[in-house]
Amino acid sequence: MGYKLDRLLEAIAYLKGKRKITTQKAMAEAMEYNKSTISMALKGDERYFTDSFIEKFCATYGINKVWIDTGEGEIDTNINTNISKEPDAIWVNYERFKLVPLVTHRAQAGFLSGWGDDEYLEELPKVPWEVDKEYKGKYVTFEVAGDSMESDTNPRESIFEGDLLLCREVQRIHWKNKLHIHKWDFVIVHRRDGILVKRIIEHKTGNGTLVLHSLNPYYDDFEVEMDDLIAIFNIVDIKRSARR
Repeated sequence: MGYKLDRLLEAIAYLKGKRKITTQKAMAEAMEYNKSTISMALKGDERYFTDSFIEKFCATYGINKVWIDTGEGEIDTNINTNISKEPDAIWVNYERFKLVPLVTHRAQAGFLSGWGDDEYLEELPKVPWEVDKEYKGKYVTFEVAGDSMESDTNPRESIFEGDLLLCREVQRIHWKNKLHIHKWDFVIVHRRDGILVKRIIEHKTGNGTLVLHSLNPYYDDFEVEMDDLIAIFNIVDIKRSARR
């Protein structure tokens, strides 16, 4: 059932790109299931992820069940291509794009309490990113607020206010080891200081602290204790703000 579940999730990403699905709650209403059934089915629980569930999903949204079962044919029974005919729809090729939750700078306070809550993440708006299919992990998009990562001496490395950052979570099991700080810049989610876009210049594994650096010389380096962090993310891609 694993490949069927993978294709079902791809179909959901495709439908979200066409604005046919927004949340699990909306799916439950459309398919006439309760939300917990939808949630458990999408986790692959075989009590809920059944052939009848797949049939109901395909009938509700016009998805080709043969494609779900075998991967053959077109994903959508209503069109011959993956491009929506609706003028205001977002085109998403489900094989090359991820729809990633977006945390705007106005929503960052809510993220501190919502991280780890699947329903909170499901309700966030989504941003399509063209990515390698081999990318693994949990992704979030953050909108940059502030100028702490703007560099006068090396503008090509700068991260500007309004930029969108595709970020991959660094799982907690890796926090005790030396982080790969020379490959990435980071988004640091701090319990009190909020969401910080920084460069890590030192990871002190002995006492569990990070030294954070801004590219803007007006901001001083400072140290944070990892016990005070909610999450750490690698920045893996940037969409430059249209204001730049």
